Amino acid sequence: MRLRRLSTLFAFIAISAAFCPAAAIAGFVAGVTGAATVVSAPADSSPGQYEADNLYHVWEESSGTLGSALTLNMGGTAGSYDGLSTFAGITLAKDTSYTATMIHFDPQTSSPAQSPIATVTFTNRIIGLALFGTSLDASDIYGHTSSPATIYPHGLPNLFLQTRGIDFSHNDRFAISADGKTLSLQLTGGLTSIDQIRVFTTFAGVPEPSALIVWCGIGLVVGVGSRRRQITGWYANCRRINATRVSP
Repeated sequence: MRLRRLSTLFAFIAISAAFCPAAAIAGFVAGVTGAATVVSAPADSSPGQYEADNLYHVWEESSGTLGSALTLNMGGTAGSYDGLSTFAGITLAKDTSYTATMIHFDPQTSSPAQSPIATVTFTNRIIGLALFGTSLDASDIYGHTSSPATIYPHGLPNLFLQTRGIDFSHNDRFAISADGKTLSLQLTGGLTSIDQIRVFTTFAGVPEPSALIVWCGIGLVVGVGSRRRQITGWYANCRRINATRVSP
């Protein structure tokens, strides 16, 4: 019986550890496919500072409510788009609940041009996209600002058709799924280029990484305490039985 109780305790600890995610991932992104990977927020996302060939880096930035109205390049309307589409801007009202996620593409080699294909699926519905420099700059305050904060290429000037965000070109293509949760990407990167898209989604109480750790810790302590009380009670019961036995 004792061994079975201890086995249950250890199993509980193992399950708690499995369900407590790493601090870097808060749960805004449900999954990625293709040439994309979810990473911890980097120290610096300026051109040349966080590079990878044929790969999109995706990191979760912040969540909460907007401190003021925020104008973005488009909302979360399903459809296919490119850098020359006509975008109907959208303004998210002050106090809108949100999560923000960055998609970053900065090729390490400048030639030939790269066009990796990937999808990023979010836990909640997309409500806005910052696609070009002005909108990205305006939304940097909702980037990864907790210590150590990520450096963003704020105010990066356009280079011909290239911007800090997607380029003014049919070569930068993306699509939003019918349910508004999946963003499909095929952006083109090459000489001196960087492509960034900040994705805003609805916020439905996804806890921040620190909160996840706290709650997992509380669950583990409660579970251990409960098992400890049960084991202590088992020993006390044994002592009580032994004390009432009559010696032959």
